[in-house]
Order: sequence, then structure tokens, then C-alpha cells
Amino acid sequence: MGVNTLEVFTLNKKKEKKYIKFVKQILACLQRLRVRKHSSKFSKKLYGNWVHIVLLALRQRMDKSYREFCDIMDVCTEISNALGISKVPHFTTLQKAAKRMRITFLEKIMAGFILFTMAIHVRLGIDSTGLQPTHASAHYVKVLKKDKKMRRKVKNHIKLSTLVELGKQIIISQKIRRGPANDNRDFSPVVEKGKEILDQAGKDVKSFDADKGYDSEENHRTAVEDLNAEDRIKIKNKEVPIHRTRGTYRKKAKRRINRLRANYRSKNETTFSTLKRINGSMIRSLKVSMQNKEVLFKEIAYNAARLIKPSLEILKDFYKAKETKSLITIFHY
Repeated sequence: MGVNTLEVFTLNKKKEKKYIKFVKQILACLQRLRVRKHSSKFSKKLYGNWVHIVLLALRQRMDKSYREFCDIMDVCTEISNALGISKVPHFTTLQKAAKRMRITFLEKIMAGFILFTMAIHVRLGIDSTGLQPTHASAHYVKVLKKDKKMRRKVKNHIKLSTLVELGKQIIISQKIRRGPANDNRDFSPVVEKGKEILDQAGKDVKSFDADKGYDSEENHRTAVEDLNAEDRIKIKNKEVPIHRTRGTYRKKAKRRINRLRANYRSKNETTFSTLKRINGSMIRSLKVSMQNKEVLFKEIAYNAARLIKPSLEILKDFYKAKETKSLITIFHY
């Protein structure tokens, strides 16, 4: 009797749709961070902060406009039931909710997913990418740039620098600016913010990876002294002898460079590839503040999607060589 009950439980777990898992993952993060469901005791109890955050992140996951997203959600009764709402909010309600939320508040939620990783010693990596702040096609922008009078109408791309936990590929901290700009200028604010988050979560840094754009004596010193990590920042001009290399920490990094084999930095590229491919690389908002919030919701959606794999499927990876009956008996009480 117990085995049959577990088989039904397993079947229901498998049938649970990915968007329902996505919603539950964000709700679990909000609960763990103790985010208030309502901003004030006088607020309307129809929706609240949790519903707004989940729907705004889900909109980025679907990569739709506000109107299109609300039209789709009108027929998604399972998601409404998971959120405990009887009807979907109007698209202007979501717009106003996003406008009220602060950047620091959204950054806290984005970083909160690091609490769900079991590893105490983590590997970090920093890198940057560009997002598209216009609806124009790449070919149209290229044609406009050729005309000197029309160049000023072409908007600069949004440059996103992120600090990533390379084990689960979770984004910890970030910095948004209007590019193009040198990568090195965003190193200190991103790392300092990430270090504060990791200290609060009780995580230690095992290694720190970065490309040649972040090669400077101060950055190498930060990785070794402040983070107490293995310095894996790439060195420029590797052919230059060590005695002619400037900086004590850069010399130490160059001595170790030939012994480094694993390339963990490639996981940074995987993070950006997944973020753009699934959540989209186009930013639909027009104002700078709303563009920054839209980028943060993309990162929240990305982090939640990285952690929605059920524990039963993870255990199946370890016991995939065994038969199904033996797997069921493990969970039988």
C-alpha cells in the first residue's frame, strides 16, 4: 500500500510543469528571505509583493510584453492557483508594481538564491555582456551607424557585469551601466557587493576566475587578500618574462599560470548564453530606471530556473543504473 502511494507521488512530481516549479522556487526564496507579502497593513490584499514579483519574473522568463503576458496568464489557471489568486492583475498593475520596487530590494532577492546551494566553498567568476535596449534589428542599427546624422539616435547597449557562483551558475551580484566601457572599472563594486552577500550566507571562496580584461595588480590583490581565494585571473602578455612583469601579485599569478588546467571561466559564458537564449536579450522598457529593473528580473528568473530541478530527479541521476523498484524502496517509509 505504501509503495503504491509513493508511485502516485512520484508520478505527480513528474507531471508538475516547469512553470509551476519556477513559481514555487521564487516563492520559496521570498519566504526564506522573509519578504513581506504586503507593503503595508493598509494595502489591498488582492495580490501583494509575492504575486507581483513572481509574475514580473515569469514575464521575463516568457520574454513577453506586459499586455501579451497578461493575455497568456488569463488562460493559465494552474499558475493562478499556485499563487492563490482568482484573477490575473491588469497589465498596468504590474507596471506600477515594478515602478515602486527599489533596485536594492530586487538585488537582495536575486542574491537570495545562493542560500539554496549546499556548497560551503564556492568558485567565483566575473564577466560582462551586452543587452539590447532597442527593438530595432541589428541590420537596421548597422545601417544607421553609417550615417553621421543618425548615429546619435542609436542607443548604447546595456552593459551587465555579474559575479557568478560557478558551481550552480547562480548570479550573486551585478552592475549595470550604459556601454561600451572598460570591464575593469566594474570589478570593485561587483566583487565588494558579492563578498558581503557570501559572508552573510556563510560561504568561503575557493577560487576566482576572470578574463584578461580584469588583469590589474589591484584586482589580483583583491582575489588573494580580500577573498582568500586561488587567483585565476588571466594575465596579459604571457610571453613577457616574470622579472619584467609589473606587480607582486601579477608575478605570482604568472608563475602559477602554467599549472592551471581546468577552465572554470567558460561557465561565465554559459551563464550569459542561457540568460539571453531563454529570457531574451532585448530590454523593452524606455526609462533607464525601468531598464535596470527589467535586467534584474531577468536575473531573478534565471536564478530560479537554475534551481527548479526536483530532488527526486537528482537522486535518480545517482541511482539510474538500478531498477525502478529499488529506487522506490529507498523512499518508502
